[in-house]
Amino acid sequence: MPFAAEHQAPVASITTEPSSLPHFTKTLGLLAGALLCSLLASTASAHFVEGSVFCTDSAGCPATPTKPLVGYWVAATGEQGNVEAVPTAADGSYHIELPEITQNYTLTVLLGGPLSFVCPASGQIDFFLDITVNDGQITGQNFAVTGCAQPPGCPGCVDPDLGLGAAAGCTVLQLGPGKVSITGPAGGIHGDICIAPNSSLSMSGDEYVTGTVNLGPGAKFSNSSHGTVNVAQNVDLSAEITAAYAAAANAASLPCTAAYAKLDGKAFDTITGGVGINVICVGDIVLGGKQLYLTGPVGAKFIINVTGKLVLTGGGAGPQIRVAGGVQSKDVLYNIIDAGADVAFSGGSGGVDCCAAVIDGTLLAPYRKINLSPGMVNGQVISGKDISIVSGSSVRCPPCP
Repeated sequence: MPFAAEHQAPVASITTEPSSLPHFTKTLGLLAGALLCSLLASTASAHFVEGSVFCTDSAGCPATPTKPLVGYWVAATGEQGNVEAVPTAADGSYHIELPEITQNYTLTVLLGGPLSFVCPASGQIDFFLDITVNDGQITGQNFAVTGCAQPPGCPGCVDPDLGLGAAAGCTVLQLGPGKVSITGPAGGIHGDICIAPNSSLSMSGDEYVTGTVNLGPGAKFSNSSHGTVNVAQNVDLSAEITAAYAAAANAASLPCTAAYAKLDGKAFDTITGGVGINVICVGDIVLGGKQLYLTGPVGAKFIINVTGKLVLTGGGAGPQIRVAGGVQSKDVLYNIIDAGADVAFSGGSGGVDCCAAVIDGTLLAPYRKINLSPGMVNGQVISGKDISIVSGSSVRCPPCP
């Protein structure tokens, strides 16, 4: 049966202080094991903290909600070292289950600019969990922020229920360190490009970007393309990068709605989901000139967890994974798990009529290279390794309103 996004498992520690991001990166690497081999001997679902994260037009506390923030990570850090974290749900709410231990906690939220805290101004909430009082249940812990009028990038690329949070604003997001190459005829990058600190981007030929190239500190940009490119220097992409890694780990932890050793479009060509999150677990996706369709009613969303290959090759009608019925491109996330073979698209020609190899949805591959040569992604492309968008390939997010 489908799984609701608000029931996704916590996977990451969060901090709002830029100076503590190196500590967060180290913590993130440890959390997968920490959450499996708990720091605590015993846990219970009866104890929790909950509240909401929302934008406000208020200047201070108390703040009146104007807009929920969806997919932003909230973390509860206990004084004994345990960290529990979840993304906010569609209504901006969060619910974090806590261990059966009486201790002090600090709540934090990972925000990306231009968002900033209004209430509490410090960006954190301290509370004491006494498991003998009110059954250890803490409610009404709310965060109010400002800066929603002009969110970064275009988050319409991916449905908030899929959990990308701050990472949903960049059509091409390089998590670093790595190289991004965009070459050839005019396939086009529709939206923003975000390049991690000390990574690099090169563009040439008639390729273009409709949004802004956002360069992290130390990132380099070599441009010999024929068009004008808007560039922003020294952009803080820490929230986007952290959210991408957290979303990948969270998606990988979800139980499977359906599982397949291999999808090649030969035995069947349609996967039907129900309303909510449908988690499809796959070994390999290898399409040689075949088409596969993801369909369902309005409200059906897909997380495709791939542990092996994702390879689309061939011409003709093209190797394609397309949405149908009430499913849209923004409703699909391909989570390519761990290191392994490059994500590879090829076949046909690129440019204005790109391409034979097409998928509808967002590619999230933090530990793999992505090679579109050529290929088209109707969503985002996210990787912590090299990204090649060559031979007139295209990555297309829906335009911002």
